Amino acid sequence: MKLSHKLLVILVGFTCVSLLLSLALARWSFEQGFNEFIQNQERERLRSLSRVLIAEYRNNNNSWDGIETDIDRIQRVAPDGMPPPRPGMRPRPGNFPPPRRLIEDVSFGPPTLLMDASGEVISGRVSKEDENERNQVMVKLEINGELIGRLTSYPPKTPDSDVARAFSAQQLHAIIFIGLVSLIGSLILALGVTPRMLNPFKAILQSVKGLTAHQYKTNLPEDRPDEFGELMRHINTLGNTLEAHKNTKSQWLADISHELRTPLTILSGEIELIKAGIRPLDQKQLASFDQEVSRLSLLVEDLYQLSLSDIGGLSYHFSPVDLSLLILKQSESLTHIFETKGLSFRFSCPSDITINADHQRLKQLMLNLLVNACEYTDVPGTVELLVTEQSSHVSIIVQDSAPSIAQGNAAVLFEPLFREDASRKRRTQGAGLGLSISKQIVEAHGGTIRASASSLGGVNITAELPKNFNTEKN
Repeated sequence: MKLSHKLLVILVGFTCVSLLLSLALARWSFEQGFNEFIQNQERERLRSLSRVLIAEYRNNNNSWDGIETDIDRIQRVAPDGMPPPRPGMRPRPGNFPPPRRLIEDVSFGPPTLLMDASGEVISGRVSKEDENERNQVMVKLEINGELIGRLTSYPPKTPDSDVARAFSAQQLHAIIFIGLVSLIGSLILALGVTPRMLNPFKAILQSVKGLTAHQYKTNLPEDRPDEFGELMRHINTLGNTLEAHKNTKSQWLADISHELRTPLTILSGEIELIKAGIRPLDQKQLASFDQEVSRLSLLVEDLYQLSLSDIGGLSYHFSPVDLSLLILKQSESLTHIFETKGLSFRFSCPSDITINADHQRLKQLMLNLLVNACEYTDVPGTVELLVTEQSSHVSIIVQDSAPSIAQGNAAVLFEPLFREDASRKRRTQGAGLGLSISKQIVEAHGGTIRASASSLGGVNITAELPKNFNTEKN
Protein backbone atom coordinates (compact mmCIF):
# COMPACT_ATOMS: atom_id res chain seq x y z
CA MET A 1 0.00 0.00 0.00
CA LYS A 2 1.35 3.43 -0.93
CA LEU A 3 2.12 5.96 1.75
CA SER A 4 -0.57 8.28 0.39
CA HIS A 5 -3.19 5.55 0.79
CA LYS A 6 -1.93 4.72 4.28
CA LEU A 7 -2.05 8.37 5.29
CA LEU A 8 -5.56 8.73 3.85
CA VAL A 9 -6.76 5.64 5.73
CA ILE A 10 -5.17 6.92 8.94
CA LEU A 11 -6.79 10.34 8.58
CA VAL A 12 -10.22 8.90 7.73
CA GLY A 13 -9.97 6.26 10.45
CA PHE A 14 -8.96 8.80 13.05
CA THR A 15 -11.78 11.09 11.93
CA CYS A 16 -14.36 8.28 12.11
CA VAL A 17 -13.25 7.17 15.57
CA SER A 18 -13.18 10.74 16.85
CA LEU A 19 -16.56 11.47 15.27
CA LEU A 20 -18.21 8.34 16.67
CA LEU A 21 -16.80 9.05 20.10
CA SER A 22 -17.95 12.68 19.93
CA LEU A 23 -21.45 11.69 18.77
CA ALA A 24 -21.74 9.02 21.45
CA LEU A 25 -20.69 11.51 24.11
CA ALA A 26 -23.07 14.09 22.68
CA ARG A 27 -25.95 11.59 22.77
CA TRP A 28 -25.09 10.54 26.32
CA SER A 29 -24.84 14.18 27.37
CA PHE A 30 -28.20 14.92 25.76
CA GLU A 31 -29.90 12.01 27.51
CA GLN A 32 -28.40 12.99 30.84
CA GLY A 33 -29.35 16.61 30.33
CA PHE A 34 -32.84 15.74 29.12
CA ASN A 35 -33.46 13.47 32.11
CA GLU A 36 -32.21 16.20 34.40
CA PHE A 37 -34.54 18.62 32.64
CA ILE A 38 -37.49 16.25 33.22
CA GLN A 39 -36.59 15.93 36.89
CA ASN A 40 -36.25 19.69 37.30
CA GLN A 41 -39.61 20.14 35.57
CA GLU A 42 -41.11 17.57 37.92
CA ARG A 43 -39.53 19.36 40.86
CA GLU A 44 -41.16 22.62 39.72
CA ARG A 45 -44.52 20.81 39.48
CA LEU A 46 -44.11 19.54 43.02
CA ARG A 47 -43.22 23.03 44.27
CA SER A 48 -46.35 24.44 42.64
CA LEU A 49 -48.38 21.61 44.18
CA SER A 50 -46.75 22.20 47.56
CA ARG A 51 -47.98 25.80 47.61
CA VAL A 52 -51.55 24.56 47.17
CA LEU A 53 -51.17 21.96 49.90
CA ILE A 54 -49.57 24.42 52.32
CA ALA A 55 -52.46 26.83 51.72
CA GLU A 56 -55.03 24.13 52.50
CA TYR A 57 -52.97 23.03 55.53
CA ARG A 58 -53.13 26.59 56.88
CA ASN A 59 -56.84 26.91 56.13
CA ASN A 60 -57.39 23.74 58.16
CA ASN A 61 -55.81 25.19 61.29
CA ASN A 62 -52.39 23.78 60.47
CA SER A 63 -53.55 20.20 60.42
CA TRP A 64 -53.89 17.45 57.84
CA ASP A 65 -56.92 15.99 59.63
CA GLY A 66 -60.18 16.40 57.78
CA ILE A 67 -58.53 17.82 54.67
CA GLU A 68 -59.45 16.36 51.32
CA THR A 69 -56.04 15.42 50.02
CA ASP A 70 -56.86 13.64 46.82
CA ILE A 71 -53.65 14.33 44.93
CA ASP A 72 -55.26 13.76 41.55
CA ARG A 73 -57.93 16.32 42.39
CA ILE A 74 -55.51 18.84 43.81
CA GLN A 75 -53.24 18.54 40.78
CA ARG A 76 -56.04 19.82 38.59
CA VAL A 77 -55.08 23.34 39.50
CA ALA A 78 -56.83 26.40 38.13
CA PRO A 79 -54.82 28.57 35.73
CA ASP A 80 -53.79 30.96 38.49
CA GLY A 81 -52.26 28.14 40.52
CA MET A 82 -54.78 28.31 43.41
CA PRO A 83 -56.66 25.22 44.59
CA PRO A 84 -60.31 24.73 43.65
CA PRO A 85 -62.84 24.83 46.49
CA ARG A 86 -63.76 21.57 48.11
CA PRO A 87 -67.38 20.33 47.75
CA GLY A 88 -69.63 21.94 50.41
CA MET A 89 -66.91 24.43 51.44
CA ARG A 90 -67.44 28.15 51.31
CA PRO A 91 -64.36 30.13 50.38
CA ARG A 92 -63.04 32.38 53.07
CA PRO A 93 -63.08 36.06 52.19
CA GLY A 94 -59.68 37.27 51.15
CA ASN A 95 -58.20 33.79 50.90
CA PHE A 96 -59.30 32.66 47.46
CA PRO A 97 -60.51 34.43 44.35
CA PRO A 98 -63.84 33.47 42.84
CA PRO A 99 -63.80 29.85 41.70
CA ARG A 100 -62.76 29.31 38.11
CA ARG A 101 -63.28 26.50 35.64
CA LEU A 102 -61.26 23.43 36.53
CA ILE A 103 -59.12 21.51 34.07
CA GLU A 104 -60.69 18.10 33.87
CA ASP A 105 -59.73 14.77 32.36
CA VAL A 106 -56.01 15.51 32.08
CA SER A 107 -53.10 13.36 33.24
CA PHE A 108 -51.26 15.56 35.71
CA GLY A 109 -47.94 13.80 36.16
CA PRO A 110 -46.24 10.67 37.48
CA PRO A 111 -47.30 8.83 40.67
CA THR A 112 -47.03 11.14 43.66
CA LEU A 113 -47.07 10.61 47.44
CA LEU A 114 -47.99 13.11 50.16
CA MET A 115 -46.48 12.26 53.54
CA ASP A 116 -46.60 14.09 56.84
CA ALA A 117 -43.56 15.14 58.85
CA SER A 118 -43.25 11.69 60.44
CA GLY A 119 -43.27 9.92 57.07
CA GLU A 120 -46.82 8.57 57.20
CA VAL A 121 -48.54 8.50 53.82
CA ILE A 122 -51.42 10.92 53.70
CA SER A 123 -52.39 10.49 50.06
CA GLY A 124 -51.23 8.69 46.95
CA ARG A 125 -50.06 5.21 46.15
CA VAL A 126 -46.87 3.97 44.52
CA SER A 127 -46.09 0.37 43.69
CA LYS A 128 -42.78 -1.30 44.52
CA GLU A 129 -42.11 -1.64 40.80
CA ASP A 130 -42.38 2.14 40.35
CA GLU A 131 -40.03 2.71 43.28
CA ASN A 132 -37.40 0.41 41.74
CA GLU A 133 -37.70 1.41 38.07
CA ARG A 134 -38.35 5.15 38.33
CA ASN A 135 -36.44 8.18 39.54
CA GLN A 136 -37.41 9.85 42.78
CA VAL A 137 -38.03 13.58 43.19
CA MET A 138 -38.89 15.02 46.60
CA VAL A 139 -39.96 18.49 47.81
CA LYS A 140 -40.32 19.41 51.46
CA LEU A 141 -43.43 21.19 52.77
CA GLU A 142 -42.38 23.82 55.34
CA ILE A 143 -44.03 26.71 57.17
CA ASN A 144 -41.62 29.18 58.74
CA GLY A 145 -38.86 26.59 58.57
CA GLU A 146 -40.95 23.87 60.24
CA LEU A 147 -41.37 20.64 58.31
CA ILE A 148 -45.03 19.70 57.88
CA GLY A 149 -44.74 17.07 55.15
CA ARG A 150 -43.10 15.84 51.98
CA LEU A 151 -44.17 15.48 48.38
CA THR A 152 -42.45 12.66 46.51
CA SER A 153 -43.00 11.75 42.86
CA TYR A 154 -41.58 8.98 40.70
CA PRO A 155 -40.96 10.19 37.14
CA PRO A 156 -39.79 7.60 34.61
CA LYS A 157 -36.05 7.22 33.96
CA THR A 158 -36.66 7.55 30.23
CA PRO A 159 -39.23 9.81 28.61
CA ASP A 160 -42.56 7.97 28.28
CA SER A 161 -44.71 10.63 26.70
CA ASP A 162 -45.22 10.97 22.96
CA VAL A 163 -43.88 14.53 22.97
CA ALA A 164 -40.74 13.55 24.90
CA ARG A 165 -40.10 10.53 22.68
CA ALA A 166 -40.58 12.61 19.56
CA PHE A 167 -38.17 15.26 20.86
CA SER A 168 -35.56 12.61 21.74
CA ALA A 169 -35.88 11.01 18.29
CA GLN A 170 -35.57 14.41 16.66
CA GLN A 171 -32.34 15.08 18.54
CA LEU A 172 -30.98 11.64 17.58
CA HIS A 173 -31.71 12.28 13.92
CA ALA A 174 -30.02 15.68 14.19
CA ILE A 175 -26.92 14.10 15.74
CA ILE A 176 -26.76 11.46 12.99
CA PHE A 177 -27.17 14.12 10.30
CA ILE A 178 -24.42 16.25 11.83
CA GLY A 179 -22.18 13.17 12.02
CA LEU A 180 -22.71 12.31 8.34
CA VAL A 181 -22.07 15.90 7.25
CA SER A 182 -18.91 16.01 9.37
CA LEU A 183 -17.72 12.68 7.96
CA ILE A 184 -18.24 13.81 4.36
CA GLY A 185 -16.47 17.09 5.10
CA SER A 186 -13.57 15.21 6.70
CA LEU A 187 -13.28 12.92 3.67
CA ILE A 188 -13.20 15.88 1.31
CA LEU A 189 -10.65 17.64 3.51
CA ALA A 190 -8.48 14.49 3.76
CA LEU A 191 -8.57 13.98 -0.01
CA GLY A 192 -7.47 17.58 -0.50
CA VAL A 193 -4.88 17.76 2.27
CA THR A 194 -3.13 14.38 1.78
CA PRO A 195 -1.59 15.19 -1.62
CA ARG A 196 -0.37 18.56 -0.38
CA MET A 197 1.20 16.92 2.67
CA LEU A 198 3.00 14.39 0.47
CA ASN A 199 4.31 16.87 -2.11
CA PRO A 200 7.59 17.44 -0.17
CA PHE A 201 7.97 13.69 0.26
CA LYS A 202 7.56 13.13 -3.47
CA ALA A 203 10.27 15.72 -4.17
CA ILE A 204 12.56 14.03 -1.64
CA LEU A 205 11.86 10.62 -3.20
CA GLN A 206 12.79 11.90 -6.65
CA SER A 207 16.03 13.38 -5.30
CA VAL A 208 16.94 10.12 -3.54
CA LYS A 209 16.26 8.20 -6.75
CA GLY A 210 18.58 10.64 -8.51
CA LEU A 211 21.29 10.03 -5.91
CA THR A 212 21.06 6.27 -6.44
CA ALA A 213 21.42 6.91 -10.18
CA HIS A 214 24.61 8.96 -9.52
CA GLN A 215 22.83 12.25 -10.26
CA TYR A 216 24.14 14.25 -7.36
CA LYS A 217 22.81 17.70 -8.26
CA THR A 218 19.81 18.29 -5.98
CA ASN A 219 17.85 21.52 -5.80
CA LEU A 220 15.38 20.85 -3.01
CA PRO A 221 13.95 23.96 -1.33
CA GLU A 222 15.52 24.60 2.06
CA ASP A 223 13.16 27.30 3.37
CA ARG A 224 10.64 24.94 4.98
CA PRO A 225 10.65 25.28 8.80
CA ASP A 226 9.45 21.71 9.46
CA GLU A 227 11.15 18.29 9.48
CA PHE A 228 10.74 18.03 5.71
CA GLY A 229 12.82 21.18 5.33
CA GLU A 230 15.53 19.77 7.59
CA LEU A 231 15.59 16.53 5.61
CA MET A 232 15.79 18.47 2.35
CA ARG A 233 18.76 20.45 3.63
CA HIS A 234 20.56 17.24 4.60
CA ILE A 235 19.85 15.68 1.20
CA ASN A 236 21.22 18.76 -0.56
CA THR A 237 24.33 18.55 1.61
CA LEU A 238 24.65 14.84 0.85
CA GLY A 239 24.32 15.52 -2.88
CA ASN A 240 26.99 18.20 -2.77
CA THR A 241 29.28 15.90 -0.79
CA LEU A 242 28.80 13.03 -3.22
CA GLU A 243 29.38 15.38 -6.15
CA ALA A 244 32.59 16.60 -4.56
CA HIS A 245 33.71 13.02 -3.94
CA LYS A 246 32.89 12.13 -7.53
CA ASN A 247 34.96 15.02 -8.82
CA THR A 248 37.75 14.15 -6.40
CA LYS A 249 37.73 10.55 -7.59
CA SER A 250 37.93 11.68 -11.19
CA GLN A 251 40.73 14.07 -10.33
CA TRP A 252 42.50 11.29 -8.43
CA LEU A 253 42.38 8.99 -11.42
CA ALA A 254 43.61 11.74 -13.73
CA ASP A 255 46.43 12.76 -11.39
CA ILE A 256 47.57 9.22 -10.69
CA SER A 257 47.48 8.43 -14.40
CA HIS A 258 49.58 11.52 -15.05
CA GLU A 259 52.05 10.66 -12.31
CA LEU A 260 52.44 7.09 -13.56
CA ARG A 261 52.49 7.95 -17.25
CA THR A 262 55.47 10.29 -17.08
CA PRO A 263 58.12 7.86 -15.75
CA LEU A 264 56.67 5.03 -17.82
CA THR A 265 56.85 7.16 -20.95
CA ILE A 266 60.47 8.02 -20.19
CA LEU A 267 61.34 4.36 -19.56
CA SER A 268 59.52 3.22 -22.69
CA GLY A 269 61.23 5.86 -24.85
CA GLU A 270 64.70 5.06 -23.57
CA ILE A 271 64.16 1.34 -24.05
CA GLU A 272 63.02 1.93 -27.63
CA LEU A 273 66.16 4.00 -28.26
CA ILE A 274 68.35 1.20 -26.88
CA LYS A 275 66.50 -1.41 -28.95
CA ALA A 276 66.99 0.70 -32.07
CA GLY A 277 70.68 1.01 -31.31
CA ILE A 278 70.53 4.78 -31.07
CA ARG A 279 71.50 4.87 -27.40
CA PRO A 280 73.97 2.44 -25.82
CA LEU A 281 73.11 0.46 -22.68
CA ASP A 282 75.75 1.78 -20.32
CA GLN A 283 75.97 2.84 -16.68
CA LYS A 284 74.56 6.26 -17.46
CA GLN A 285 71.51 4.69 -19.07
CA LEU A 286 71.08 2.28 -16.17
CA ALA A 287 71.24 5.22 -13.75
CA SER A 288 68.44 6.89 -15.73
CA PHE A 289 66.38 3.70 -15.52
CA ASP A 290 67.02 3.52 -11.80
CA GLN A 291 65.89 7.11 -11.34
CA GLU A 292 62.56 6.53 -13.11
CA VAL A 293 61.99 3.23 -11.29
CA SER A 294 62.69 4.96 -7.97
CA ARG A 295 60.15 7.63 -8.90
CA LEU A 296 57.56 4.94 -9.61
CA SER A 297 58.40 3.15 -6.38
CA LEU A 298 58.06 6.39 -4.41
CA LEU A 299 54.65 7.08 -5.96
CA VAL A 300 53.38 3.57 -5.29
CA GLU A 301 54.66 3.70 -1.71
CA ASP A 302 53.02 7.07 -1.10
CA LEU A 303 49.72 5.80 -2.47
CA TYR A 304 49.99 2.71 -0.33
CA GLN A 305 50.72 4.72 2.80
CA LEU A 306 47.85 7.08 2.08
CA SER A 307 45.38 4.25 1.49
CA LEU A 308 46.48 2.56 4.72
CA SER A 309 45.97 5.82 6.59
CA ASP A 310 42.48 6.30 5.13
CA ILE A 311 41.34 2.85 6.24
CA GLY A 312 43.14 3.07 9.57
CA GLY A 313 45.73 0.51 8.55
CA LEU A 314 48.84 2.48 9.53
CA SER A 315 50.34 1.06 12.69
CA TYR A 316 51.36 3.43 15.46
CA HIS A 317 53.51 2.56 18.45
CA PHE A 318 53.33 5.37 20.99
CA SER A 319 56.10 5.95 23.46
CA PRO A 320 57.99 8.93 24.96
CA VAL A 321 59.96 10.55 22.12
CA ASP A 322 62.71 13.17 22.43
CA LEU A 323 61.31 15.56 19.84
CA SER A 324 64.29 17.96 20.13
CA LEU A 325 66.80 15.24 19.23
CA LEU A 326 64.61 13.87 16.43
CA ILE A 327 64.21 17.28 14.77
CA LEU A 328 67.92 18.03 15.16
CA LYS A 329 68.94 14.80 13.38
CA GLN A 330 66.36 15.23 10.60
CA SER A 331 67.39 18.84 10.00
CA GLU A 332 71.09 18.00 9.88
CA SER A 333 70.50 15.10 7.48
CA LEU A 334 68.64 17.37 5.05
CA THR A 335 71.00 20.34 5.21
CA HIS A 336 73.00 19.19 2.20
CA ILE A 337 69.79 18.94 0.11
CA PHE A 338 69.01 22.61 0.74
CA GLU A 339 72.60 23.59 0.01
CA THR A 340 72.65 21.59 -3.22
CA LYS A 341 69.51 23.35 -4.42
CA GLY A 342 70.83 26.76 -3.38
CA LEU A 343 68.40 27.43 -0.52
CA SER A 344 69.16 28.88 2.87
CA PHE A 345 67.95 26.64 5.69
CA ARG A 346 67.83 27.51 9.36
CA PHE A 347 66.03 25.95 12.29
CA SER A 348 65.37 26.66 15.95
CA CYS A 349 64.25 24.07 18.50
CA PRO A 350 64.33 24.16 22.32
CA SER A 351 66.08 21.28 24.02
CA ASP A 352 64.51 18.50 26.08
CA ILE A 353 61.05 18.41 24.49
CA THR A 354 59.46 15.03 25.10
CA ILE A 355 56.06 14.01 23.76
CA ASN A 356 54.06 10.78 23.58
CA ALA A 357 54.24 9.81 19.90
CA ASP A 358 55.34 7.26 17.29
CA HIS A 359 59.05 7.81 16.57
CA GLN A 360 59.00 6.56 12.97
CA ARG A 361 55.88 8.49 12.01
CA LEU A 362 57.32 11.71 13.45
CA LYS A 363 60.45 11.20 11.34
CA GLN A 364 58.19 10.72 8.29
CA LEU A 365 56.23 13.88 9.19
CA MET A 366 59.37 16.04 9.47
CA LEU A 367 60.80 14.57 6.25
CA ASN A 368 57.60 15.31 4.32
CA LEU A 369 57.33 18.89 5.60
CA LEU A 370 60.96 19.80 4.95
CA VAL A 371 61.18 18.08 1.55
CA ASN A 372 57.93 19.73 0.47
CA ALA A 373 59.32 23.17 1.45
CA CYS A 374 62.58 22.42 -0.37
CA GLU A 375 60.95 21.26 -3.59
CA TYR A 376 58.43 24.12 -3.80
CA THR A 377 60.71 27.08 -2.97
CA ASP A 378 62.26 29.15 -5.73
CA VAL A 379 66.02 29.71 -5.82
CA PRO A 380 67.40 31.72 -4.19
CA GLY A 381 65.13 31.26 -1.23
CA THR A 382 64.85 30.51 2.46
CA VAL A 383 63.30 27.70 4.51
CA GLU A 384 62.81 28.04 8.27
CA LEU A 385 61.93 25.44 10.88
CA LEU A 386 60.69 26.76 14.22
CA VAL A 387 59.60 24.60 17.18
CA THR A 388 57.82 26.18 20.17
CA GLU A 389 56.68 24.52 23.37
CA GLN A 390 53.51 25.33 25.32
CA SER A 391 52.12 23.77 28.47
CA SER A 392 49.94 21.21 26.69
CA HIS A 393 51.25 21.00 23.13
CA VAL A 394 54.17 21.57 20.78
CA SER A 395 54.00 23.67 17.60
CA ILE A 396 56.14 22.75 14.58
CA ILE A 397 56.28 25.58 12.04
CA VAL A 398 57.84 25.18 8.58
CA GLN A 399 57.76 28.29 6.40
CA ASP A 400 59.47 29.21 3.15
CA SER A 401 59.87 32.06 0.72
CA ALA A 402 58.13 32.53 -2.63
CA PRO A 403 56.14 31.24 -4.31
CA SER A 404 53.08 31.47 -2.06
CA ILE A 405 49.68 29.86 -2.54
CA ALA A 406 46.64 31.45 -4.12
CA GLN A 407 43.99 32.80 -1.78
CA GLY A 408 41.50 30.04 -0.96
CA ASN A 409 43.87 27.15 -1.67
CA ALA A 410 45.10 26.79 1.91
CA ALA A 411 42.24 24.43 2.81
CA VAL A 412 42.87 22.10 -0.17
CA LEU A 413 46.66 22.10 0.12
CA PHE A 414 46.46 18.82 2.07
CA GLU A 415 44.29 17.10 -0.54
CA PRO A 416 46.01 14.13 -2.23
CA LEU A 417 47.87 14.99 -5.47
CA PHE A 418 47.07 18.69 -5.14
CA ARG A 419 49.63 21.07 -6.62
CA GLU A 420 49.52 24.79 -6.92
CA ASP A 421 50.52 24.69 -10.59
CA ALA A 422 47.33 24.52 -12.60
CA SER A 423 49.22 23.41 -15.68
CA ARG A 424 50.46 20.36 -13.78
CA LYS A 425 54.01 21.13 -14.90
CA ARG A 426 56.37 18.77 -13.11
CA ARG A 427 58.51 20.74 -10.72
CA THR A 428 59.64 17.84 -8.56
CA GLN A 429 59.99 14.13 -8.40
CA GLY A 430 57.23 13.92 -5.79
CA ALA A 431 53.69 12.78 -6.39
CA GLY A 432 51.93 15.48 -4.38
CA LEU A 433 51.04 13.15 -1.51
CA GLY A 434 53.48 14.32 1.16
CA LEU A 435 51.23 16.89 2.82
CA SER A 436 48.21 14.57 2.67
CA ILE A 437 50.18 11.85 4.48
CA SER A 438 51.47 14.45 6.95
CA LYS A 439 47.91 15.44 7.78
CA GLN A 440 47.00 11.82 8.47
CA ILE A 441 50.00 11.41 10.80
CA VAL A 442 49.25 14.61 12.73
CA GLU A 443 45.57 13.70 13.19
CA ALA A 444 46.52 10.19 14.31
CA HIS A 445 48.53 11.88 17.10
CA GLY A 446 45.49 13.94 18.14
CA GLY A 447 46.88 17.15 16.65
CA THR A 448 45.99 19.66 13.96
CA ILE A 449 47.76 20.97 10.89
CA ARG A 450 46.98 24.05 8.81
CA ALA A 451 48.46 26.14 6.02
CA SER A 452 48.63 29.90 5.59
CA ALA A 453 50.69 32.58 3.86
CA SER A 454 54.23 32.91 5.19
CA SER A 455 55.86 36.12 6.34
CA LEU A 456 58.79 35.13 4.07
CA GLY A 457 56.52 35.29 1.03
CA GLY A 458 55.79 31.59 0.67
CA VAL A 459 53.78 29.02 2.61
CA ASN A 460 53.52 28.50 6.37
CA ILE A 461 52.71 24.97 7.56
CA THR A 462 51.89 24.74 11.29
CA ALA A 463 51.46 21.37 13.01
CA GLU A 464 50.36 21.27 16.65
CA LEU A 465 50.91 18.03 18.58
CA PRO A 466 49.71 17.31 22.15
CA LYS A 467 52.54 16.49 24.56
CA ASN A 468 50.64 13.78 26.43
CA PHE A 469 48.38 12.16 23.85
CA ASN A 470 46.10 9.57 25.47
CA THR A 471 45.92 6.67 23.01
CA GLU A 472 43.32 4.76 25.09
CA LYS A 473 40.65 7.43 24.50
CA ASN A 474 41.30 7.43 20.80
